[in-house]
Amino acid sequence: MAERKIGGNIDGLRASLVRTLETYHGNSFGQGEFIPEEIVEIMAGFTAETGREIAFLLDRRNYVRAVTVGDAVHVDAEMDRDRERGLTGTRLMHTHPNGTFTASAQDAETLTGSRLDAMIVVGVGDEGVTGVSAYLIDPEDNDKAVRAGTFLPGALCKSDALWDRVRETDGALRTRDAAAVIRYEGRERAVLAGAIPEKSVVRGGDASALDELAELAETAGAVTVGRFTQRRDRPDVRYYLGSGIIDLIKASVRAGKADIVIFDDELSPSQIRNLEDALNVRVIDRTALILDIFASRARSAEGKLQVELAQQKYRLPRLTGKGAELSRLGGGIGTRGPGESKLEVDRRHINRKIHILEARLREMTERREVLRKERRRRNLPVIAVIGYTNAGKSTLVNALCDSDVFVKDELFATLDTSVRRLSGPGDQDFLLVDTVGFIRKLPHDLIESFKATLEETVYADLLLHVADASDPECDSCIDAVENILDEIGAGSRPRYLVLNKCDKLEGNGEVYLSERIRRTYGKVMRISATGGQGLPELAAQIQRFFTGSSVRFEGVIPYSDGAAMARLRKAGNIESETYGPDGINVSGTAPREIVEALRLRKI
Repeated sequence: MAERKIGGNIDGLRASLVRTLETYHGNSFGQGEFIPEEIVEIMAGFTAETGREIAFLLDRRNYVRAVTVGDAVHVDAEMDRDRERGLTGTRLMHTHPNGTFTASAQDAETLTGSRLDAMIVVGVGDEGVTGVSAYLIDPEDNDKAVRAGTFLPGALCKSDALWDRVRETDGALRTRDAAAVIRYEGRERAVLAGAIPEKSVVRGGDASALDELAELAETAGAVTVGRFTQRRDRPDVRYYLGSGIIDLIKASVRAGKADIVIFDDELSPSQIRNLEDALNVRVIDRTALILDIFASRARSAEGKLQVELAQQKYRLPRLTGKGAELSRLGGGIGTRGPGESKLEVDRRHINRKIHILEARLREMTERREVLRKERRRRNLPVIAVIGYTNAGKSTLVNALCDSDVFVKDELFATLDTSVRRLSGPGDQDFLLVDTVGFIRKLPHDLIESFKATLEETVYADLLLHVADASDPECDSCIDAVENILDEIGAGSRPRYLVLNKCDKLEGNGEVYLSERIRRTYGKVMRISATGGQGLPELAAQIQRFFTGSSVRFEGVIPYSDGAAMARLRKAGNIESETYGPDGINVSGTAPREIVEALRLRKI
């Protein structure tokens, strides 16, 4: 059977018309012309007769390498690519039957994602060709398509100007790619993809919606070589994104020699399988990426257990089997039959492991409760430092406590909870708990697994919510943290908002905060944890929070209760102390909870 030369949908076309199209394949037209006029006429005639789009893929010698009827994105733009870097050396010419000759968003993504020399759009209306536009990749921003020229019928471009611009872009890409070889060495290349709700507004454009995913990929050790977004309110059941954008991702995977495609939302097991079959490359979702980062960062025994538990819960519904050939057959009479499949064995093994991990974490939770009781007995107020990942929480703890908590400018640098002592005026000390950073779309299983650690936030006397004031998305990061606080049961804890990195603000230094956020936080403090600005005021505010809750008291402490007297001396200020027949008569000021616990009378 002869190999089919025409791609796309040719159903319903006359056989003679298909044979005519096949004669164009492999032939050269308009030697040296950037937009061959003869091909424009051929394409316009076909579209006018059939009402369908048609696309021609040309190399730099103007040989027709592919002809496709229908959606132009299905043309294999990688055909005959004989170079490791730079442009593909091919131009894609296609028609728009509605008469428009402006490139669509999908046209632009095909151009940049597949690294075409050019995308040429031919508008075809009732009267024939309405206009022709040529688009090139911007040599300064390789993810952007720029219109290089618009031409009317009969005045198509035959000059060398566009060829010169293609060579300029090709050279810029080659230079960039050569420099990237060193940067890519030993690292996985990742293509990022995500969906954006139809009516949502993304600051910086849709591509910037994947900035955080790119940071996560960088933290995990990958290099981003492509980004794709699609506006849609509901995910596609089969591929999460539409089939057209999946074709663009596939072309980008080949062009960038990507090792992995990362999606910005959690995918179902069937979606992952379908995507891997379609893209022929490994596919993971945001949840798997975050779990991988957590696994590489956990240092304490508890942190490792929590990460492993979250991984096992994520893995359980994603097990796949291959059917009866994996069955385990019994031996002996009464045990024969299809037996237990490997899938069932794996599922049972993971469930058993989950139970073991949960039991170990319960033991650690009990030990944490013992430590909390000891803190309460010694009246050590606990302040939990919370916030979005990379907001500067560990830097703030180090600055306030003169400590050495690990600090690095990357996502999830702190994973294991650390506790440091903050000395206040007199004998009053506080404990600062540095917690793991939060992030949007934090996997539910991860929150569940880390509840033993996050309980420090639930039981803290005061929360310091640290936010990066220099982040344009500061307000949405605050909202994300608030949502997680509600989920773990800490939404009602008293807290201050600490705007960090204020020294990086430009202009008038104002930070946009929604009215709802301003109502939520009675105190909003501006600081620079690295520069020291605002830290004395923050420390003083912490002191006022705890001393402001003190009340005056008087009462009698029995002689037999020496621990109560010691607690009162440490936590409060005893103004009068006399010895009577029933015990020690005391009066002064102390925190309300201490006065109530010792059953002293408030005055």
